[in-house]
Amino acid sequence: MEKKERVLWLDIAKAAGILVVLLVHTGKSFGPLSYFGGMFYMPIFFILAGMTFRFRPEETFGSFVKKKARRLLLPYAAYNLFLFLFFFVKNDLLTGQAGRQSLFPLLGILYSRNCLFPTETAENIYFMQILNAPTWFLTCMFVSYLLFWLVMKAAGGQLRKAALINCGCLLAAVFLHYLSPVLLPWSLDCALYAVSFLLFGKFLEQEKAVERLYRKPLWLLLTAVIFAVSSLINGSVNMSVGDYGRLMLLYLAAGSSGSLLVMEISVFVERHAGVAAKACGFLGRHTLPVLCLHLFFYSLIGTVLQMLGFFS
Repeated sequence: MEKKERVLWLDIAKAAGILVVLLVHTGKSFGPLSYFGGMFYMPIFFILAGMTFRFRPEETFGSFVKKKARRLLLPYAAYNLFLFLFFFVKNDLLTGQAGRQSLFPLLGILYSRNCLFPTETAENIYFMQILNAPTWFLTCMFVSYLLFWLVMKAAGGQLRKAALINCGCLLAAVFLHYLSPVLLPWSLDCALYAVSFLLFGKFLEQEKAVERLYRKPLWLLLTAVIFAVSSLINGSVNMSVGDYGRLMLLYLAAGSSGSLLVMEISVFVERHAGVAAKACGFLGRHTLPVLCLHLFFYSLIGTVLQMLGFFS
């Protein structure tokens, strides 16, 4: 893990996460796959990010911010600018309806949240209406990284101390979830919660837990039981709009155990699937553009199929 070369099973696990995202965002139900996949398809990206996170005491906070901004905020701005210009030309300029309302999507890009209030709110304000809703994840990950760096800095790089400090982040996330009337910009409330997943990933990496658990079938079975039971009790979730199911803490168990199982399966695929493993790894290395543009391509494909007469 300390080497620069990529670890194939990590990319395979990312591919599994993005494939579930693609299935869920079709708007179709795939039964248990949609339900149980919904438990880990966001946490797994935070956990994997924690596994590859490197805390360097000599690195300044400003340097870390610049590095993560290049990795996450520049793509966020680029993809959103493309989508804004495309729909501005298509829906406003070409139809002669350009006006102040045409700039509303820019507010969504700045706020970087799908909606202002929780989804059960009767009269909600939906910001990200130009097929850019999935891009919330980039700003959320950016804020999560910064919070995690601060936690690790305060802990001197020691995970046990970081776990204690993270309790404050988790309490803040619970406080904001139940008392804040709005979903905060850049998913600050969600980022405070996601730090726990980053910390879990760092723990897995430090303890080499994924590789060790792979050789312990009884522990794998226990992990699967924890995942199934916690998922069924907690109910469906949607981190992007602050929906953590029935119990916020229980979702930590569901998301962590489900992600761990996917990683164990990914290790198996790496060792036994040959070319298929490499294909999954390729997808896993390119999850960012897939995440940001898949709704746009879904729309294009739907338009083409409609023109060909497949849909009325």
